[in-house]
Amino acid sequence: MSDRAAGQTFVLVLAAYLVLGLAYSLVNPVFEGPDESLHYANIRFIVEERRLPVLEPDEPTKAHHPPLYYALGALLTQRVPDDNFDAIAGRVNDFWIYRVDEYSADNKNLYLHDPVIEGFPYQDVVLGVQMVRWLSLMMGAGTLFLVYTTAKELLPQRPPLWLVVAALVAFNPMFLFVNTSVHDDVLANLVTAGMLFLTARLMVRGTTVSRVIGLGILSGLAILTKLTCLLITPGVGLAILWRLWVEKGRIRLRDVLRYGGIVVLLALLIGGWWLARNQLVYGEPTSMERQVEAWGGTREGAPNLAAAVRELGFLHDSFWGVFGYGQIPMPSWAYVFYRLLGLTALVGVVRMGMRRRSGRADRPAHGVEDLPNGGLVILLSAPFITFAILFTRMLFIDTANFGRYMFVSLGFLVPLYGLGLGEWVAKKHVKWLSFGLPVALLLLAVFALLRVIQPAYAAPRMLAAHEVEARAESTDLRFGDSVRLAGHDLSRPWTHPGGEITVTLCWESLGSLDEDFVYFVHLVGPRERVVGARTTHPGLGRYPTTRWSPGDRFCDTLRVPVDDDTPAPAVYDVVIGWHDASSRVPLPAYAADGSQLEWVRLDQARVTLERMPSVAVPERIDADLAGEISLLGYSVDDLRVTPGDTLAVTLYWEAQVEPSADYTVFLHLVAPDGSLGAQDDGQPREHTYPTSFWDAGEVVSETRTLAVPGDLPPGDYDLLVGMYLLETGARLPTFDAAGERQPDDGLRLTEIEVAPRAVRGCSERPSRGAR
Repeated sequence: MSDRAAGQTFVLVLAAYLVLGLAYSLVNPVFEGPDESLHYANIRFIVEERRLPVLEPDEPTKAHHPPLYYALGALLTQRVPDDNFDAIAGRVNDFWIYRVDEYSADNKNLYLHDPVIEGFPYQDVVLGVQMVRWLSLMMGAGTLFLVYTTAKELLPQRPPLWLVVAALVAFNPMFLFVNTSVHDDVLANLVTAGMLFLTARLMVRGTTVSRVIGLGILSGLAILTKLTCLLITPGVGLAILWRLWVEKGRIRLRDVLRYGGIVVLLALLIGGWWLARNQLVYGEPTSMERQVEAWGGTREGAPNLAAAVRELGFLHDSFWGVFGYGQIPMPSWAYVFYRLLGLTALVGVVRMGMRRRSGRADRPAHGVEDLPNGGLVILLSAPFITFAILFTRMLFIDTANFGRYMFVSLGFLVPLYGLGLGEWVAKKHVKWLSFGLPVALLLLAVFALLRVIQPAYAAPRMLAAHEVEARAESTDLRFGDSVRLAGHDLSRPWTHPGGEITVTLCWESLGSLDEDFVYFVHLVGPRERVVGARTTHPGLGRYPTTRWSPGDRFCDTLRVPVDDDTPAPAVYDVVIGWHDASSRVPLPAYAADGSQLEWVRLDQARVTLERMPSVAVPERIDADLAGEISLLGYSVDDLRVTPGDTLAVTLYWEAQVEPSADYTVFLHLVAPDGSLGAQDDGQPREHTYPTSFWDAGEVVSETRTLAVPGDLPPGDYDLLVGMYLLETGARLPTFDAAGERQPDDGLRLTEIEVAPRAVRGCSERPSRGAR
């Protein structure tokens, strides 16, 4: 590939970046970019107050950031009104932090958006945000161009790799997302890309006063842009020292003072006033102490090496694409691709370095490989030092792990990617790399836009009545005057402690609502204990009730987590309701006939143990109940009781098949004359685990308690057990282990002595087991 062909293809890459960037900007709602509302607030403060903001303690804003980006934004939007800022930034989705590491569209939006305010044609604050986003997009194009030209400097004989480098920047989904947001990182990336371009030219072509002056000017702009720009300055300084050593065989103090003085003097002339202001306002030149204080202080146990190491995966993944405020990840397979890509590039660079050191000549040298010894190390130093400083900061601050902070080193980092990848491809085949990898990266960037970002913010699809009927069981419940539950489906009606159930709820709007209401789904057990709960705005956060129009129909599929300590096995009621988002005043619920409901039990869900435990049955009897259920055995805590005592009996059931109905267990204490002395009737496990929910082969143990009446005559009583159908009273046919049917279908377990209180304890008898 010729230089000209590479240049023409780069124009296509640049055009694709601009088109993609415009699409990212349109799809991403206002203020959903990282800290976008805070960055735009800085711009508006400058416009309205005509001065720079000051960061106050316990008030996390971006007022501590240098002003250059915000000043440019203020110049661009100074005539744009700002009446609707609070109407957008004030409507926070309280549930947006739900499962931040999960690839889904469930409550990923930070704000509740209103298309009436935010839709096209843009007006007011939305117009201002989009104008600054377009400015950011053009700054990103400048960064892309500078990284491409840096690759040309470092790899002059390998035009195909220039396109690989350009694609790694242009089609990085996170680069696109940040560069279509209101964010000062965008200008920081542009300034540092310029610094690294001049550094690359200085390394390849030599040290000149004009290049050093350019570095000084850009260093001053870096101070006025963002302190993360300074992460690359150690690498730039090393590059100057290395080049001086290459040119003259030694490093003279006079040259160091001359060139270093130029850079430092120009940097301070341009940006020094900002450092001096910080010293006056905050008591130190960087404002870092005030920033850490305002944003919650240092992380627990700082310096915390273990926590920082655990976050390295997020640092890498968020370099490529974790959107929003870090709560919208891509699917795991995408990160596997990017990690393999990075590992291949890293090993390729190491391989190239080892080949150079050993003097092997089986491959021709190209570009950066022609630099004198140490040149490759200098190139590596910029991204490595940037990473090292970021990691050190991660030891102390838990918000320092965003991969976008590495973008300041793109000018050297991405050419090294290209160089490492090119190491594995023969020169005659590198054109395929320059075609295949950009296409793959482009497809991933489009996937991130259409399948990750867009679903995270888009309203749910409106459905026709027949589509609701196809997705869910028909339901007719009303909440207030405007909300109707048209259908529901418990698609996953069982789980285990620590798991989740999945509920589909199909809502229909009967009228407009002026307030934002939220709905909840609870799993409720005995004594109204809630063992699982989710609350959300409708549309899983993306379609608040103030956006509803009469006739809207849509379905939410909601996952409800179950507490780790939930008693199991048991069946819990699935209860739903609505209330006002701010006041929590509930909406009244009505049945289909118009009667008001105090408690809306939608369905039931089963919580079982993740693993069926092995059961040791103390007293084995293996009785059969109608061929559906077996009573494996039992245990009794005491064979002698007195009136007023309680008797605990543990029963061990096994489902031979899936029981066809909910059977009631009876446990009776029966006198010799057949009269009933005491009883405990009810569904298994204190009415929490009906037999219709049992699986074939499942063993269910339960402890039942018989309350012995205080006036029960002393004597020997039979302990009988069985099951019956509550609706008819008919008992299940019951057979003992020998196959003989039991009288009245009640199985005799053992004999219990009811002793007079005065004689209790006068004789010794076994405390457990059957007679």
